[in-house]
Amino acid sequence: MKDFFTWDEALRDLAIVAFLVLLMYISTKITPINFETISSGDAFVNLFAFVKDFLPGNVSGSALLVTVGHLGAVLLILLFVGIIWTTLRMREVSRKQHTKYAPIDIEEIEAKEKMVQWQVVLNHLNAENPAEWKLAILEADNMLDEILEAEGYRGESIGDRLKAMDPGSLRSYSDVWEAHKVRNRIAHEGAATMDFSKKEARDTIGKFEKVFKELGYI
Repeated sequence: MKDFFTWDEALRDLAIVAFLVLLMYISTKITPINFETISSGDAFVNLFAFVKDFLPGNVSGSALLVTVGHLGAVLLILLFVGIIWTTLRMREVSRKQHTKYAPIDIEEIEAKEKMVQWQVVLNHLNAENPAEWKLAILEADNMLDEILEAEGYRGESIGDRLKAMDPGSLRSYSDVWEAHKVRNRIAHEGAATMDFSKKEARDTIGKFEKVFKELGYI
């Protein structure tokens, strides 16, 4: 997309230069082009007279050659401007088609899905029901499972994947282990009966957040 915009800007600059050259040529060779001649209408009258003089029977001899030369130069500049305008329009259509039919970015879609999952986790955490806090941790642990699998860590469980991981490869390695252990407590002791504070829930979700951010998913 960057190349499109770079070329478009260059073509626009050429079109502006060509237009200015056309004005300068007309102003110096045919009729002055300035505020006074435009406001008074003299510039348009002179241009009309120039075209009228070019009609058959009105120009003869060397004057015809001069008139043809002027008209040819004007037409050449107009043709150049027309080519630039047509090219700009074609590139605009091409850019729209490129945007419309651009390949789907799978990684971007997955990242958006993870953000939606993470928002669900935060919604549970911000509730006033302790059961919701525990559910937030269970949901965050599910996210961790999916992310570790997507990152290529193999194992039958999250614990197996974490054990197979090089601790030095992840700054938040100890945090994610501690967060996963809290999840195991909830699963083993029972979400309904386990004593659990909101501070502990927030601390645990904060540890999940560290690893998700480090791996670039939120």
